[in-house]
Amino acid sequence: MRVLVLFLVAFLGIVLRDTVFNGLSVAGGKPDFVLIMVVYFAIFRGSVQGGFLGVALGLLEDLMTGRFIGINAICKGLIGFAAGYSERNLHKNNFVVPMVAVIVATFGNAVLYFLFSVLIGGNVGLNTMLFSSIPDAVYNMCFSPVFYAVFYRFFTNKTNS
Repeated sequence: MRVLVLFLVAFLGIVLRDTVFNGLSVAGGKPDFVLIMVVYFAIFRGSVQGGFLGVALGLLEDLMTGRFIGINAICKGLIGFAAGYSERNLHKNNFVVPMVAVIVATFGNAVLYFLFSVLIGGNVGLNTMLFSSIPDAVYNMCFSPVFYAVFYRFFTNKTNS
């Protein structure tokens, strides 16, 4: 049931990003709800589950947006694995640490997307990619507390285990 809820929220997040937040973009930046979900899921569930969810939601994002199929799946999978790998060292009770994790993940996702798009012959400039990730990181940081509060409650509630 949890997986279905995650996929529905991710679907809604992708639709909102590509419709509502297209008009609300600031300096070309839009929130990446899928990335936020993958990072927070990985923080609470570990590297393997975070990586798998990153691949699954990244593939959903690729299929919905029609860009290079598989590139978001690989990037989000690697980000999910890395965030889950570091979960033992993160203090889950502190809201600032996960927000920093989302900012780092946003820049990491931009670098990975650039590298994989260059490998498949895409024409993406590194400066463009990095500078456009700054407003994305700010947007993601703004939405992070809401997502984190939901994930924290969802995964630390003893009745949901």
